Amino acid sequence: MNPPHAKPRLLVVPHLYAENVSVREIEFARRLTAAFDVFCLKWDDALHVDASSALGRRARQVGVAVASAVAPRRLERAPDGVTYVNVPVLQPILMRRIVGDDRAQAVAERRNHRVLQNVLHECAITHVLLASEAFGIPKQRDLKLFFDLVDWFPEESSTPAQLAAIRARLQEIARRSQAVFAVSEPLAEKLAAECGITAIPVPNGADLARFRSVTPGQIAAVRQRWKLDGKFVLGYIGNHGPYTGVDFVVSVIRELRKRMPDAVLFLVGPAERWRSLLDSVRTESVISTGAIPPSEIPSYFNAIDMGILAQEKTAGTTFAFQIKNVEYSACRKFVVSTPLLTWQRLAWPNVLLTDLRVPNWLAAIESARASRWQPAWDSYVAPYDWSALASRMADLILAAKSTEQSLAAR
Repeated sequence: MNPPHAKPRLLVVPHLYAENVSVREIEFARRLTAAFDVFCLKWDDALHVDASSALGRRARQVGVAVASAVAPRRLERAPDGVTYVNVPVLQPILMRRIVGDDRAQAVAERRNHRVLQNVLHECAITHVLLASEAFGIPKQRDLKLFFDLVDWFPEESSTPAQLAAIRARLQEIARRSQAVFAVSEPLAEKLAAECGITAIPVPNGADLARFRSVTPGQIAAVRQRWKLDGKFVLGYIGNHGPYTGVDFVVSVIRELRKRMPDAVLFLVGPAERWRSLLDSVRTESVISTGAIPPSEIPSYFNAIDMGILAQEKTAGTTFAFQIKNVEYSACRKFVVSTPLLTWQRLAWPNVLLTDLRVPNWLAAIESARASRWQPAWDSYVAPYDWSALASRMADLILAAKSTEQSLAAR
């Protein structure tokens, strides 16, 4: 039992655990420590593994999944105030070829659910912010459960039966939860229309103070390290998976150099999926850094001249809230971006929305280069500071009834 007047104990279960990219629930965990004694599940995620070939990626994923399944459980109190709970996690990738996708998912979830239940008991957890379905649904009495839906699945490649099963699963999670958070307004609307789920939109954000405290010396060091001095730098920063359109932006820079000889594409972050393409265009016009330590990332955002986001339109990207556009804007950069639904609605004046056609992107880049940031635009970004968003989330969580009370009311 917690002593009287102790903070409530919140367990955060992120949709994935990673330390080399910004993960929404981990960002929230670090800022919810004022209201809660915060614990966060930590594991080696096989899905967050990349390699230059499909075979190499598969081999690395299996190795990570095996190590994760047998990892010992331990608690680590970190300087950010969060207690990270390292847990063994069984990942379906180890069983799919043997028992099939559905069976592998079910077996892994049952085993991981037992791990979660043990953590809830041993750490005397009172509240859970759940963003991963890999651990099942907590069922303790008096536990306050909140579900955070961070993205949408590729429904365009799903069968009607799969769609029905996913919607039923989400409805069951919502029934067991005090509240459901959705990463964007369009996603909240989709949940209401198609699943009958009332969700509270809580967007992604950025650490504004961190991004805006980068010194001129830090910026200069990045530009000197990568030979960017005298260049007009188009920065594409993030984890560059198959949906990020790196092939398209390479086509753009090839044409742009004919009009703008000092332009360079600066690709920052893991990009192994595009390694063969990047090796074939390894010239002074395309620079790929690979993974960069998270502590250095704000300097990279400040060191570019403008940001780009070339994600293709899919169900996954349409209903998402792309963190990097907030981070670019926190550094007062213009952005050329695919016209994804969230950004069409927000209509920030520094984010130029352009279809994935090379001539349109050339015109947008030229327009952005000729434009200047207006101080009044800082007001657009201010509400998306992680601390402000976490404060709102804390208020919503603390105001909720227990699971037992919530289910009785329904």
